[in-house]
Amino acid sequence: MPNLMLTNYCNYKCSYCFGKDIMFPKNPRQTMTRDCFNGIVEWVKKGTSDRIFHLMGGEPTLSPDIDWMVARLLEEDMHITIFSNLATPNAVELAKKINNLPVNWVVNVNDPAHWNDIQRKNITSALEILKEKASLTFNIMPDEDDSLWALEYTKRYHLNNNIKVGFLLPTYNQTNVALDDNEYTVVAAKVTRLAQEAAKEGVYLDYECGIPTCAFTDEQLGILWRCGSMLQSGCQSRLDITPEGDVIYCLPMATLGKKHYTEFECYNEACNWFAQRFAPYRMLGRRVECATCNLHNPLSCNAGCLAKNLINSKNIKL
Repeated sequence: MPNLMLTNYCNYKCSYCFGKDIMFPKNPRQTMTRDCFNGIVEWVKKGTSDRIFHLMGGEPTLSPDIDWMVARLLEEDMHITIFSNLATPNAVELAKKINNLPVNWVVNVNDPAHWNDIQRKNITSALEILKEKASLTFNIMPDEDDSLWALEYTKRYHLNNNIKVGFLLPTYNQTNVALDDNEYTVVAAKVTRLAQEAAKEGVYLDYECGIPTCAFTDEQLGILWRCGSMLQSGCQSRLDITPEGDVIYCLPMATLGKKHYTEFECYNEACNWFAQRFAPYRMLGRRVECATCNLHNPLSCNAGCLAKNLINSKNIKL
């Protein structure tokens, strides 16, 4: 099922945001209408994909129709996950309103040391309401302390015991702050230490897509395996749909190609279309060594983020 961008506006302006090329203020502010949303729901129902919808942004709680959209999806017996930073008053109010409904939340957060007082109040208030329905996700920063605060917050607010971590990945146009090649190993070491500490608390790590296996040493991969936080490297994003109904492969590659959802019979057809067109570029890899790596295949490792792998590629044809 798709990631629906209910709005391209976010209350944060993170330098590393991989949605920069499609977000406000680089683009006009947009909000998905009810008609567009209804059309997408009916379109998805035509296929055979799972019944999961991710409601995203920007910051999705800034959409004036998000509570109506949640109700609409529940009518169709869809499974819903809201991806929110929880830093807005809207997020707290929505959490109160729908907390008794079967809706999960993935909370995109930065280190609490960077929160201002208003953000802290909103985030902690919402976490107190959501409890195990919420799980944390964040990027591991190469120049910051180990992210042990995530374990503290998970235990303090009785959150879901799976934390998802990511690397700072680039957009195809390189408009955001992303990891230098030599920073991958730095971040991998931080992830490994976090996984070890997390396991002591009964907390386990999941991973955002786009993380290359080779960022980790064999020893580190073994530690992750023993901690129950095994890395599954790949580039297997759900398709994103913009507020105007355009389908893109993922936010980092938003400028490489888009088609309105009505140009496809169903979501499955859209997935196949993008898969076929990016297939010739899959084996490029992010480094020369990828060409002879036994892990570099769709089943084991896609060499990390496809957007990063394509940065130096010219005349890409979809």
